Order: sequence, then C-alpha cells, then structure tokens
Amino acid sequence: MVLSKYKKNTSSPNKGFSFPSFNWVLMLCMGILLTIGVLFVKSATNMRTDSVHYLYVQMLIKWIPLGIIAHFGIAFFDYRKLSEKAWLLYALGIFLLILVLIPGIGTARLGARRWIFGLFQPSEFMKLCIMPAAALLLGKYTGIKDRYRFGATLVVFAIPMGLIAIQPDLGSAIVFVPVCLAMLFVSGCSPRLLLTICLVGVFCISVVLALILIPDKMPEEKRARIESVTDNFIFPHWKKRVRVFVNPDHDPLGAGWNKKQSEIAVGSGGKYGKGYLNGTQNILGFLPRSVSSTDFIFSVIAEEMGFVGSCVLLILFGGMLISIAVTGIFCGDASGRLICAGVSALFFAHIFVNIAMTIGKMPITGIPLPFISYGGTFTISTMALLGLVQSVAIHSKPSQS
Repeated sequence: MVLSKYKKNTSSPNKGFSFPSFNWVLMLCMGILLTIGVLFVKSATNMRTDSVHYLYVQMLIKWIPLGIIAHFGIAFFDYRKLSEKAWLLYALGIFLLILVLIPGIGTARLGARRWIFGLFQPSEFMKLCIMPAAALLLGKYTGIKDRYRFGATLVVFAIPMGLIAIQPDLGSAIVFVPVCLAMLFVSGCSPRLLLTICLVGVFCISVVLALILIPDKMPEEKRARIESVTDNFIFPHWKKRVRVFVNPDHDPLGAGWNKKQSEIAVGSGGKYGKGYLNGTQNILGFLPRSVSSTDFIFSVIAEEMGFVGSCVLLILFGGMLISIAVTGIFCGDASGRLICAGVSALFFAHIFVNIAMTIGKMPITGIPLPFISYGGTFTISTMALLGLVQSVAIHSKPSQS
C-alpha cells in the first residue's frame, strides 16, 4: 500500500505541497506514539504530589504544539533550499554547543552542563543541524575525491560529538555514530573504509573498557595509580555506569538499583501487564520516580501493558522506520536519501539503546525513547526531524526506477 502510494507520483515532479506525496503512514505512527507518550508520562508521574505530576500537561499544552509547528514548518519548506543554508545551520549548532559550556549561560544539572539558561538543550538542536550539512557534503560535492569527502564527514560529526561528550553527555554523543555510518554507507562509501572505521571504534572502546574494568582486579596501590591517570580523560560517572553494568552490586543503592528495578518492572509485566496506572514498581517508587518518565519510561509501559503492549510499541516504531526508509528509497535526490538514512539511523539508535538499557542489555546511558520519554527540546527535535523526512516526501522528485 505504501509502495503504491509512492508509485502514483512517479509521473511528474512534486511542486509545492500535495496530499498524495505527504507521508501519512509516518504521520499516523508519530501521532499514536505521542499519544502513548502522554499517557505513560502521566502514569509515571501519577503518584507525585509536586509539579512533576503535571509533566504530561506540559507535553500537551507546550512541547507537542511547538513540535507540531516545527514539524509542519520544516515539512512545507523545501529541504533542498535548507541545504543551501546547511553550513550556516551547522555553525549555529556548534556555536550553541560552545555556549552551553560557558558558566552563567549553560545550566548544570546533576553534574552535567547541557542546557542554555535551563530551557534549551543544544545537543538536540544539533541533531537537526547536522543532517543537511552531512547530506550536502556527501550528496553534492561529488567532484571531490571520496577519501576527502568521507574524511571531512568524519570531522563534521566528530566536532559536535566532542563538544557534547565533554558536557558530559555520552549518550547523546554516541547516537551520532550510527548516523554517520549510515550516511556514509548510503553515499557509496567503500565497505573497506567503513569496516576500518568500525574496527578502529571497537578497538578504542575495548581499550576504554579495559582501563575501567581491569584496575578493579588489581591491588589498591596499582589501581589508585591507574585511576589517577584515567580520570584525566574518562569521566568518573562513565566508569561507574560500566562497572554497574558488569556488576550491579558495585552501586546497589544507586545506578545498580535503577538497573535492577527496571528489569524487575519489565519482567513483572508478564504477557498482558498489570493494567494502566497499576504498575506496582512505579507506584511504590521502586522504579526511581526521577527517571521513570524519561529514560526508563519503557519499564513503566512494559510493566503496565506487558509483553503484548511492548510488542505493539515496537511495531509502531518499526512502521515509522520502514516508512522513513521507503521515503528515502523512492526519492530521486541524493541529499534526500541521505537525510532519510541519517534520520532513520538516529531513531533506531535511540530506540535500540533505550530499550536495551531498560532490560539490562546495555549500560545506562541516559538516551530517551523518541516521542515517549518526557523532554521539551527532545520532543520538538524529534518531531522536527520527521518534518525533515516529510519535506523529502513532499518536495523531492521520485526516482524513475
């Protein structure tokens, strides 16, 4: 059905907005996921008696309306014209990432400086800024030798990743990696080069893990000596998260507690769950209320809706990702295909890492679940990214193949 919808439009280029070219499957998935998000943010905060209890109201009256404006504003705007301003947009994103590191402008919460004046998170805005820039570099500058284009692309991604990592926000920095690899792959990057990049990445991760885990098995004097060196380039909370992932008893009342209670919540949901607003792990506060509406909202859904409800959620995410891929496949423009590849990789990374984190298969990284987790800038940025995909569906010339 989706494929036939696109084939109807292959006879002539799209000019302006037309309903047949609008990706209604993507719109439907986004609408249902946002509805689920509002319902379960309410469930996650239902037992709170402070202002946090009304986070779902903020989503309804503030963040989702702003996200709708961003979504349709970008959808109606031709993404090819946006590409002409790609480097200006990229420079603005980098400028904001630098601003957030300046005391007095950047606001620190829980040991991380990620917000400007406590309201705006530049790392989320950067996700939108980097797509047109990378697509322009890989899709338009084809006269430049591949090794230079691909090398420049790695630099374009490395700069914001470094600025985000030192906030510190390792989770948001990590999601740029699959975006970069996906866009390189779609652009025709040599498989050998991609394999080399992946092997270098695996090697670096292995070294970091070794520096974190091996000292735990050493005598106190040697461990202290190594720790004094690694503390200069590995943030203490990164070490803590890795150690807790390997052994939750390393911090049984802190990060280890979150991990265990999340797994209990997911497992206790059974086949059909305990019912909406009836999740005992959440109600009784075993699943920490400070994160139940954000990073661990999937745990709330799994406990209350069970395995069946979780599968429905995954089907919705799958439909969204497939719809983005279809938009890219039937797009006759290289930049449009690259944008769709980058957006789909970004969403897949968020979905995969967040759910794997809540079921104990990956370290806790603080990556939210798209359209479901509470977050102002995050909600707006995810809806804006889908607006970018809609712009590709509306304004691109379908391929004739």
